[in-house]
Amino acid sequence: MKIKVKVLLLTFISCMLATSLSAQESLAAKEPVAVLKKFVQRLNDADLATDIILSQDIVTAKNLDEDQQEYLLASIDEIRINVQSKDINKLEYINFVEAGRKETYDIDLEGIDPQQVYFVRYLKRFVFAAVIRDKKIASFTLVSKGNNKAHFVFY
Repeated sequence: MKIKVKVLLLTFISCMLATSLSAQESLAAKEPVAVLKKFVQRLNDADLATDIILSQDIVTAKNLDEDQQEYLLASIDEIRINVQSKDINKLEYINFVEAGRKETYDIDLEGIDPQQVYFVRYLKRFVFAAVIRDKKIASFTLVSKGNNKAHFVFY
């Protein structure tokens, strides 16, 4: 009888640990989507200055020169115009691993963890891609490498 109780207790504890780990993995997977949704909401806010979005939502090097900053601001404004023309409630946030070959075949990750790469789609059409690191946008800029592949640029 004591052995059955121990086996049942061990089984129960194992199930609880598995459930807890699964819940933690699920929360970890949702965190980048939450970061991306917040970024999109801030892009959609016409009253929020672009330089505020850059400073609070984008990971940049400390020694960003003036040309790079201007390029980033212009890039944010371009994405902002694109996002503001959409019903943001209909946007989809899809991880690189879950995305179809159509969205990923021309992107060279160059060592970036695919779990950090997300796509924003609207009505099944690509809006932009982003790399999420440390609860911020690390890159949203894809640039052609000249070999029919694009790669992310980090600033």
